[in-house]
Amino acid sequence: MSKNDVDNVTALTETAKRYYQAMVTGDEAELRRLFDRRAAIVGNFEGEFQWLDLDGFIDEAKNLIGQHGEENCSVESVRVDGDIATVAVRGRYAGLWFLDHLSLVEINDHWMITSKSFHVVT
Repeated sequence: MSKNDVDNVTALTETAKRYYQAMVTGDEAELRRLFDRRAAIVGNFEGEFQWLDLDGFIDEAKNLIGQHGEENCSVESVRVDGDIATVAVRGRYAGLWFLDHLSLVEINDHWMITSKSFHVVT
């Protein structure tokens, strides 16, 4: 693995951890820094398909502050292909375990989340 690859994996792992922390604390400013304003947040929840825009996701995160249980997350995988990447993050949110797949694009030496797909694990 080249130094650039190692640097990208490190940056993406840190971005994923910042994402999780911002989500569970309802940190609107940080979520807006991490996500492209046009990002889609999609997945099935309680048998229904959900499609949120960034504003809807931020509102949800702010409304759920303190309702997650023990804050715990792990980065399960990172894949980098040039200037695009995917990161899988497992963590507690709204009292449940979720597995989130983040799609990111590198823009001006900065990784931006362009979409999030989620799966409820428990």
